[in-house]
Amino acid sequence: MGGGIAEAAILQGFSTILYDVGEEILTRARDRIRADVERRVQRRRLTPAKSEEALGRLALTTRLEDLNDADLIIEAAPEDLDLKRTLFAAIDRIARPDAIFASNTSSLSITALAGGTGRPERVVGMHFFNPAPVMPLVEVVPGRRTAPEVLTEATALARALGKTPVVARDTPGFIVNRIARPYYIEALRLLAEGVASVEEIDRIMRLAGGFRMGPFELLDLIGLDVNLAVTRSIYDAFFQEPRYRPHPLQEQMIQAGLLGRKSGRGFYVYDKGGRVEAAPAAPPAAPATRAPARVAIVGSGPLAEDLMASARTAGWVTQMGPPDTDPGEVDLLVDLLLDVEAKARLWKELDSRIRPDAVRLTLALSAPVTEIAAASRFPDAVVGFATLPPWGERRLVEVLTGLRSSTEACAIAVAALEDLGKETSLVRDGAGGVFPRIFAMIVNEAAFALAEGVARPEDIDTALRLGANYPRGPLALADEIGLQTILAVIEGLQRESGEDRYRPAPFLRKMVAAGWTGREAGRGFVTSSGTHSDGSDHA
Repeated sequence: MGGGIAEAAILQGFSTILYDVGEEILTRARDRIRADVERRVQRRRLTPAKSEEALGRLALTTRLEDLNDADLIIEAAPEDLDLKRTLFAAIDRIARPDAIFASNTSSLSITALAGGTGRPERVVGMHFFNPAPVMPLVEVVPGRRTAPEVLTEATALARALGKTPVVARDTPGFIVNRIARPYYIEALRLLAEGVASVEEIDRIMRLAGGFRMGPFELLDLIGLDVNLAVTRSIYDAFFQEPRYRPHPLQEQMIQAGLLGRKSGRGFYVYDKGGRVEAAPAAPPAAPATRAPARVAIVGSGPLAEDLMASARTAGWVTQMGPPDTDPGEVDLLVDLLLDVEAKARLWKELDSRIRPDAVRLTLALSAPVTEIAAASRFPDAVVGFATLPPWGERRLVEVLTGLRSSTEACAIAVAALEDLGKETSLVRDGAGGVFPRIFAMIVNEAAFALAEGVARPEDIDTALRLGANYPRGPLALADEIGLQTILAVIEGLQRESGEDRYRPAPFLRKMVAAGWTGREAGRGFVTSSGTHSDGSDHA
């Protein structure tokens, strides 16, 4: 990582000294930097003359004393607190009095690191993301005693390096490594629970969530051992907070040497040419069926309106609201209600008003399909689906099968969604399915971080977009989805599992109670009608 930061610096015109303990390590780093710079020339992103100028700004040393005239010293040692403190103490003895010490730590306390020096006011966190020459984000983290002018200088330097800085409070994991934890942890839990396979979870998160890589593809790229080390660091730093509890499956894979791309095998298999694709599994046989022609949609809001428009475009005969008394007028009834008790009342009311064989397709965000179907006299006709608005952005919709959902009803539900232009994925029953569950837990973690003052909402969104390649800022998207929907998913998970890890963030509950539910309400995490989401006036 140190070599990558050095490369970013020389490309932006900074004279840079790269220090390490051995000549061989430095030689490898220099060769990687030169190869990377030459690739830029080949891709016409850099002229040959500029590349030689950049490489001429790089010096290598195994002598710590050679850093004695540096304006800024960035430490990128392994994530070991004692090692980093020892290194800072050694640097403290040789550096200029006005030099800034920055740590590239991804999860350790800047305040604790600064304790290894006699000038904690000159120590700041500058967390670059890998690969440092490419990734645009730097988290700038002041410790408890960091001087304001040092924070200002570090932020300006990040911009001078061509990066986008975001300021984060000195808390475990800062912004990205903390708020992104559910992307991995929930995926591991979904896999262990048998909700879906590795391949399907990754497919869902790419096609339904718009993520560039699924969680298991990303775990393999990062390295399961590296990811687990960060998770454990955050878990321990928060005194075993259950939201960050590592999963035993990851530990087992590490013990088996299945570390991901670097070991040739993780959740997927790799060779020198990249990932070895397994033969696609044969899809389960389903009875021949066709999409329904007559549909009733119960619910309101953007999802109901978009679904109605999509159904009309598909040529369905549609109506909004429960059907009248003619039992033959509806083939498919779509329920978009969030409240579990309201769902139960709906199904009891409609049992006598629609045909027993008409499919009941229920939005299963706040409860499992099996629980929802228990209110109907025809549970075999009840099938769940899981999605989040906006409807137009979701290439894939999950179909959830309850314990008593019939194969025929599931096939009709799949045909209906595919007739609306969506890909589908059959997953095991559970509140929120896959994508809504993972995304809701990301938003929940962001709400905890907001309440603790870790960063501003806009900076959280910027950090997740630029540091973790999220397709959209999670808080801005939560505002568009509606915070009441996010809260319903989290409450459904807590009710189903009974686990404290799924407790909703109190700040999220308060926002929903206040009616600050997002874009439709005119106020949410980043949607504002003149006040910040913490209630303070805009400057």
